[in-house]
Parts: sequence; structure tokens; C-alpha cells
Amino acid sequence: MFVTIIAVLCQLTSADCIDEIVSSSALDSTLTFQSCIMNGQAGLAHWKEAHPIYRSDAWRIQRYKCVPGDYKIAHHRA
Repeated sequence: MFVTIIAVLCQLTSADCIDEIVSSSALDSTLTFQSCIMNGQAGLAHWKEAHPIYRSDAWRIQRYKCVPGDYKIAHHRA
């Protein structure tokens, strides 16, 4: 099953939140829906630390979601 990991990131100074695609089965062939659910939180912490925009303390990960299929973001603000 194809799966996409989505992080919901919010700025600490406002109520604005955005969806950001973190990874997908197309980028990581070992990614499964079950591994996303079980190990997603640890992977997101590493992803946030390495990301050039979201690694700052101005952003927080509110939640993440494991979405079956190829998720497309409708609109992106950053």
C-alpha cells in the first residue's frame, strides 16, 4: 500500500498551520502504513531538526498523519 507521511506544522506566534509532506513510499520503499503509525513520531523529530525552514523554534509539529495513497497538498503557505 502506498502511504504518505504528513506533518501538520504551526507557527508559535500565530494560529496558522500548514500541511507538509515529510515522506512517502515513493521516497522510501521500506515505508508502510504500519511503520508510519509506529515510528512516525521519531522520524518526524529527526526530519524537523534537518529541515532548513521548520527546524527553528518558531515552528512546532502539532500532529502527523499517515495517509493511504499519494497525498497532494491543495495549497501551501510558508
